[in-house]
Amino acid sequence: MATKAKRHATKSRQGHKATGRTTKRKSASPDPILTLTITGPGVRKGRIPIPDLIKVCEEAQNAVTRQAEALEGRKSIHPGPTTIEIREECTLELVSIKGGCTLLGFDIAKPQMLLPLPEQRTLGLEAIEELVNTIHSLGNGNKKEDLDPGVLRSIYGISGLIDKRVTSLTWSTKKGGTTESIQGKITKKVRERVAAHLSQPRFKLMLVDGVLDMADFNRRDRKCRIDPAIGTSVICSFGVDLEGIVQSLLRSPVRVKGLAKIQPDSDRVESLEMKAIEPLSSLDLGEGNFFASHTIKELVETQGVKPFAKASATAWLLSDEEVADFVSEIYGARERL
Repeated sequence: MATKAKRHATKSRQGHKATGRTTKRKSASPDPILTLTITGPGVRKGRIPIPDLIKVCEEAQNAVTRQAEALEGRKSIHPGPTTIEIREECTLELVSIKGGCTLLGFDIAKPQMLLPLPEQRTLGLEAIEELVNTIHSLGNGNKKEDLDPGVLRSIYGISGLIDKRVTSLTWSTKKGGTTESIQGKITKKVRERVAAHLSQPRFKLMLVDGVLDMADFNRRDRKCRIDPAIGTSVICSFGVDLEGIVQSLLRSPVRVKGLAKIQPDSDRVESLEMKAIEPLSSLDLGEGNFFASHTIKELVETQGVKPFAKASATAWLLSDEEVADFVSEIYGARERL
């Protein structure tokens, strides 16, 4: 994607600092990157209860992180922490609490470099803008498509502050490369719309790889079952035009393309309306790899990976704390055996 290419180009310029060159940092701006305005009859000017402040900060950070994961094509509903890159690029800092109404100002914690072209943005800035646009769409009923479930859960979480004391939470940021401000307001109505989205199944085109283990050729309800190498089975429906190929591929590895129905608030496929099916090598499925006895050279060539020139190149993969936790978990698992 073009936006990813721009971010990668930005990172390469930022990497000049490691080679001894100096990179000019963006001068401090009087306006935060993101502002969150809290209004309501119970809100005192320039003041906010500590429990509410903690909830706002936690949920705002969670929403920006989930939006960044969605932009990167990652699952936004998952247990555990996100990637180091997203944490570095998208961690927020609370930089101001102003009066008039309670207005919280946030900046990206990572120092922002001066970018030569206005349209070039970091992942953090892009995630903030996309999140505000999503909230705006939910507010005016634009019915934006492909709303990410993890982002919706985060918006629903922060909307829990809406009550008799707080009537709205207004998010505001600058549109990329311009001085134009964009806003999204979380209200009771938005909370209801988010809840409705989360309670309904989603539909999207998907590819499913697995073994075709069962098929029912009932004229009124043709179905088959695909068992992936990892994960739960997927029940597929198919038309009369696919009867012959489904029958011929029984007990074989296959790749199925179709419209998937995904359960609310999860990534689990409930069913799939099959549009196409084709045979698949067991090695592509992964089952044949266990007994294939490939050499290291063959595995390298198959996966297209290259060795690191320097050991320091792996430093970004895991922090010291994550390495310690990983090792501790290994020893703990051994003791439980």
